[in-house]
Amino acid sequence: MNMRTISFGVGVAALVAAGFAGGAAISSAEAQSQGKAPVILIVDRQRLISASKAGQTIPDQARAVQESVKKELEAEAAKLQGDIEKYQKNASLMSEEVRKKTEQDLAMRQQVALPQQAQIMEQAFVAAVQAAESKVLIETRPILKDIVDSRGATVMLDRSAVMYAAPETDITDAVIAQLDKKLKEVEVEKISLSDVMKRLEDAAKERQKSASKKN
Repeated sequence: MNMRTISFGVGVAALVAAGFAGGAAISSAEAQSQGKAPVILIVDRQRLISASKAGQTIPDQARAVQESVKKELEAEAAKLQGDIEKYQKNASLMSEEVRKKTEQDLAMRQQVALPQQAQIMEQAFVAAVQAAESKVLIETRPILKDIVDSRGATVMLDRSAVMYAAPETDITDAVIAQLDKKLKEVEVEKISLSDVMKRLEDAAKERQKSASKKN
């Protein structure tokens, strides 16, 4: 499992964008209806993560979590290999029924269970990193609003959506400077295969209960 480049997920970006729209920015149409030229500010949300003190605590934690996940998956693979070797030694002593069932179980673990576990843990890892990123972005909301209000801005855009903007319109450094005073670090949740699988089992049980109540 390769280390993913830490980036904004769609959900996180939408969350922050909603924050801008909800409190930190006024639409240009409203500004123009009041006879005012729109005042545009630019913020680089990616740099809010990569250049802030809190954001810079994420990569090392993420690598440690990923290494832990990798070891767990390798242990599961080694356990399966051991069970396969044990079966191969004892197959001749088994009844046909037991042998077929054992072969089916081993094939299911090798072809379905292990790949599923790897995929589930990858998703859990990405979710843990994005959750840490979102904590940083949420802390920027009041900072952004204060800057927007103080500069009389009517529109705020993300740097990724702009081909060119005058340097004085970019408030990213100002936001990071204030953010660094408020938030020094964030935690990337530690995940384990057993915990994640238990959560999935619990969620499945809850869905079954809900379905039973409806019926």
